[in-house]
Amino acid sequence: MRTVLIADDDRHLRESLSEVLTDLGWTTRQAGNGGAAIAELTRGRCDLLLSDIDMPDMTGFQLLAWVSEHPPLTPVVLMSARADDRLDREARRMGALSLLPKPVQVTSITSLVHHLFNR
Repeated sequence: MRTVLIADDDRHLRESLSEVLTDLGWTTRQAGNGGAAIAELTRGRCDLLLSDIDMPDMTGFQLLAWVSEHPPLTPVVLMSARADDRLDREARRMGALSLLPKPVQVTSITSLVHHLFNR
């Protein structure tokens, strides 16, 4: 069973995404900030990290940099209410698979998961 870690300071969004992903057959773990996400990643491997860019203790870009320096590499998808083409290019340049605009649409997350892991 695949595991996704959802890192976002918005509890409601974390819980909503967790519910959607659980319905798709995934195991989910949640973190309310970047530090908690690092602690979760240190505890055990995840197949995917969904992270907000704007969190109080560190940015999603800082979390992405940490992930890239600590094998095994976890695929990262960033999320932001400020999503635009420039931010999307920056996210991909730094190693993210994608940037999802917030509020995240159920169809977007479903399509992404199927695209990434049902090839």
